[in-house]
Amino acid sequence: MSYRRRRGLGGGRGARGGERASGPPPEEQASSDVPEQRELPDGTAAAAAPPRTQTLSELFSREHETQVVAAAGGGRRWGRWLISAVVVAAFFGGGYLAAAQWVFPGGRVEDDSSLVKVPELVGLTEDEAQGRLDRIGLEYTVRSGVTHHLAPEGAVLSQDPLPGQYARPGAPIYVSLSRGPELHVLPDVSGLSERQAAIVLERLGYEVAIERTTHTLEGGKAVQTRPEAGTELAVPAEVTLVVSEGRPVVQVPELVGRHVDDAQGALSGAGLELGAITYDPQALEAPGRIVGQYPPAGYSLREGGAVEVRVAGDVNRVDPTRRWFERQDPDS
Repeated sequence: MSYRRRRGLGGGRGARGGERASGPPPEEQASSDVPEQRELPDGTAAAAAPPRTQTLSELFSREHETQVVAAAGGGRRWGRWLISAVVVAAFFGGGYLAAAQWVFPGGRVEDDSSLVKVPELVGLTEDEAQGRLDRIGLEYTVRSGVTHHLAPEGAVLSQDPLPGQYARPGAPIYVSLSRGPELHVLPDVSGLSERQAAIVLERLGYEVAIERTTHTLEGGKAVQTRPEAGTELAVPAEVTLVVSEGRPVVQVPELVGRHVDDAQGALSGAGLELGAITYDPQALEAPGRIVGQYPPAGYSLREGGAVEVRVAGDVNRVDPTRRWFERQDPDS
């Protein structure tokens, strides 16, 4: 009896505490603790590895793999779109080629006796081109004219349709003719600075070559052009611009020791002028004699330059503007 009561009590505790005791029967629990078996290809069984907790490195590597797989899936979607686009392009391209072959038959026009082949016209004169088209029944039509520095006036520069194409008799053939080289009248740039004169000529389309020469004009000023101003000249061409270097350079003569009356003559022979005259009453030389000059003898000076002199004596006793016999000596 006691055995049964214990069994009943045990069952009662199991009934009241069903939640705590929920789970597989002992037999099932025992069987779940046994490692899962899988059969190998040779018929033998192998136990599956027991589950284990993932490390952080494994977890993040798995997330990275998931992103890669997702990106690969996106790439496959783009691949499908690309394939679809290629198929559509091929479909329409094939249709266009078929239409072009049907509407524009290409090589089959040679079999059409009503068509004529367009001849080469570029390089011919206007009369030659018109005669060639008249002989095969095509219409010569001038579309435009342009300047050209090499092609003579009236030469054919271009044509439409191009040579080798086919046209029906009476169809217009458009040509562009040469008007010849562009012409300009050379302007007068004398007196301008070298830079200003060069800019004027270059804007007209000319190449400028500089030539320098001595001249009475200030150094750096344009003297003339070659060809000269007023000449009609084609573009492009080279124009020589003559630029002044100033007056020629001369040597200053020796004036010290000469009388002041002779200074002007000596300087005029060298292309120079007599400049300022100063007097030195303390000089030991005879009155009227030149005791100093500037620039000194041998100095290089532009033609037309002036030389200053210093004269012994007093201005009241020595006046170079009066003749020697008109001078008055207060001591006489």
